[in-house]
Amino acid sequence: MLNLTLEAKEKDIEMLKLQYNMARMQLEAKEKDDKVQHQSLDKLALLQQHVDGILTQNIELHGYSTPRLFIIIPVDHTKWDQMNVLKNKFRLHFLCECGDHTEMISKNSQSPFHIIKHGGYEIPSGTEFFCKYGKHMFILLQWLKLGMSSSASLAPSPDLIDADIDCSIDYMEALSKEDSTLSNITTIDDSDGLEGSDFQNVGTYLRTNDEDKQFGDLYRIMTETGRAKWVCLAHCRSIYEEKEQKAFVNAVEMNSGKYNAHLGKVVITLASRDRARGFFDALTTARCIYDLDITFGWDWTEIDLEVFENALAMSNVSNLRLGLIRTQGNTDIKVPLTSARYERLIRIIELGNMKTIHITLSLDLIKLLSLQPRRSSHLHKLTYEVNAKSAGAIGLQGLVNSLKASTALTALNLEWNSIGKEGALAALALLEALKTNATLTNLNLGSNSIEKEGAQALSEALKTNATLTTLNLWGNSIGEEGALALSEALKANATLTNLDLWDNSIGEEGALALSEALKTNVTLTTLNLGRNSIGKEGALALSEALKTNATLTTLNLRDNSIGKEGALALSEALKTNATLTNLDLWDNSIGKEGALALSEALKTNATLTNLDLGSNSVGDETALAILEALKENAVITQ
Repeated sequence: MLNLTLEAKEKDIEMLKLQYNMARMQLEAKEKDDKVQHQSLDKLALLQQHVDGILTQNIELHGYSTPRLFIIIPVDHTKWDQMNVLKNKFRLHFLCECGDHTEMISKNSQSPFHIIKHGGYEIPSGTEFFCKYGKHMFILLQWLKLGMSSSASLAPSPDLIDADIDCSIDYMEALSKEDSTLSNITTIDDSDGLEGSDFQNVGTYLRTNDEDKQFGDLYRIMTETGRAKWVCLAHCRSIYEEKEQKAFVNAVEMNSGKYNAHLGKVVITLASRDRARGFFDALTTARCIYDLDITFGWDWTEIDLEVFENALAMSNVSNLRLGLIRTQGNTDIKVPLTSARYERLIRIIELGNMKTIHITLSLDLIKLLSLQPRRSSHLHKLTYEVNAKSAGAIGLQGLVNSLKASTALTALNLEWNSIGKEGALAALALLEALKTNATLTNLNLGSNSIEKEGAQALSEALKTNATLTTLNLWGNSIGEEGALALSEALKANATLTNLDLWDNSIGEEGALALSEALKTNVTLTTLNLGRNSIGKEGALALSEALKTNATLTTLNLRDNSIGKEGALALSEALKTNATLTNLDLWDNSIGKEGALALSEALKTNATLTNLDLGSNSVGDETALAILEALKENAVITQ
């Protein structure tokens, strides 16, 4: 009996142990499930955080002309090759942001975004595009796959079927495993997001024939909170009244202006007060204009500025470029600071809807540079340009004195002043005055006869200047010595991107000196050496520089008598150069042999898009050979 009792107790103990182990295993399984679920929720929260960051990113209109929502979609998912994922073809598509980015989406609400009926865009070969934009697209694809309703509220549209998303995700995951440089495009833990300039550069990677690069046929609009969105034509029309829109288009066309409906941008010059009043009236009712580039081309007064101010206040314009070249009365620079026209300009600057303002002033308005608006916290950027053509030595000195207090001048045009050597020294004084002003980026001293002494003085300034990006010295007779001085400056300067030396008689020696500078300079992208008599030796030197230079994209060698030898040398350079996109060889006597050599180079060059061989007497036979070469070149457009 005792043994039976002991056996029963042992069985009870075993049962308790078994129950304990089962309970422990269940608890561990639950903890594991909870941990996995918690990790999944963390990933979802992180994904939603990144998506919300993309949708609510405050990118200002002045630097944002490309849609920010884009993904890749297979050309045809029904022909998907599962065994060779990376061999499937994809195209890039942009999305219409027709929903509200600030409210939660309800189950019964209309889909707040959709893919435009568009053929999409070819994706470039290589890894650079995916390295830059892969993570951005993967985040959007993952979010679409999960069907998330983020706080910024975008949910998948029925026209974006699951199969497309699955294929796109599979492709990017395979791509990340295939190439080590792309290993992080499918991880979102360390995603910092893209900047405005990144979105702006998307178009440089895509092969497109869209006019003005209106990607996906989308239209840019501005929300009430001041954010940019991109929507399709149907949604754009539903937001803005077509009647007012047509009236505005007519007002623009009447003044021979240009209107980009996709960007909400207008460029227009108004020739009279009556024309201006009609345009201002149309502007007040056109709600989809955000970017206005306007020039007053009549003898305007402060009353005209007042009417313009009222129109701007009623519009949605947030980016303004205002050209004020002609004014009533004389051009005495001693106009009192309390002038009504200055007060009215300050009031325009103070308008609360303005984000960026750039004003081009004539010499009689430079006092505006020293005036400060009473409130400007709403402005992201305020810049000025001074157009002081034919100012003379006295006017130039007055300009120098006025600029000392300016912190917003970005461009200065002193073209056609014939200031000579002494004027160049005054220009140097101008640069001295601007040492405390770190904003000047464009300086035009064209046709001023500064000669070699002026070029030498400017070269010394360029060695220390850290803001100037564009320098125009056309028609200044700087000669070989001036070119030599500038070449030394280019070796030290790290900001200049555009240099115009058209018609300066620099000759072969000048071209040789500049060629040496191009071998080490890493910022210059545009160089104009047209009409400089550089000859074949100059072309040979530049050709050698092009074999190593990796930044120059535009080179103008018009009217330089480089001959067939120069063309042969340039053709050899084009076979290895991978950056030049524009080459102008108009009127260079290159002949048939030179043209044929260039046509052979076009068969292998993959970057040149524009080549001008006009007035070179190449003949019909050679022209046909060039056309044949173009059939093998996939990038050149003209």
